[in-house]
Order: sequence, then C-alpha cells, then structure tokens
Amino acid sequence: MRSGPKPDSDLTKHRNIDTVRQLQHLMVLCELLPPGSKLHEALTIALSINEESLPGRIRPVRDLHPLTTKTWLESLWDPDLISPEEMELVAWQNNKAKMDAAVEEMQKIERRLGIRLATEKIQ
Repeated sequence: MRSGPKPDSDLTKHRNIDTVRQLQHLMVLCELLPPGSKLHEALTIALSINEESLPGRIRPVRDLHPLTTKTWLESLWDPDLISPEEMELVAWQNNKAKMDAAVEEMQKIERRLGIRLATEKIQ
C-alpha cells in the first residue's frame, strides 16, 4: 500500500501538510501504546468522554508558561463545572504514580520515534 500523493509533488507546498503530519504522528504514537499502559488508560478515559459543556469553557491559552497552562487547565477542569467522567480524568492525572508512569511511557515512545509531540502556541 502506498501513502502520500501518487504523482511526484513538493510536499512542503501540500495544503495543511504540517497538520496532516501532526495527526499521523499522533496516530503512530497511539499505535505504540501498549494495551493496559498508564498512558493508554488515560487516553481511553479522555476519548470516552462525550462532554457537551467543554467547548463552552474553552478559551485560548495566553502563553505556554507552565504556571499559565496550569491555571488554564484548572479553568477547564473546574470541579463545579465538570461531569463525573471529566472528574475521573482529572483524578487520574492528579495521581502522581500514574502520571509518572505515563510520562515515562511517552518519553520512551518519543525516543523510539525520534520526534516529540509538542505544544506550540498559534496566532
């Protein structure tokens, strides 16, 4: 099976190629998650949430400083505003042992791929 455009073309000019590669990177990362791993567990919880109210709570993050992003995430996961399913995700990520294991799993996959899933501010 062949991937990408069939005729030779300049992929740097392909519409939305950066976003396509981000999606593909995310797919490969998910494929490499061992079933039962902590990161697999967290992402399964996140993907199972069908939360209608989250879009109304989303505001663009101002900058990527760790304190700013912490405050931003806390505004999304305000215990008074979230569903029980979202609360499960919040509780999961607040469990240090689980988060440490997930970080280790993520870093192992990143080393294997030679690329990192990175957060980047857009304009």
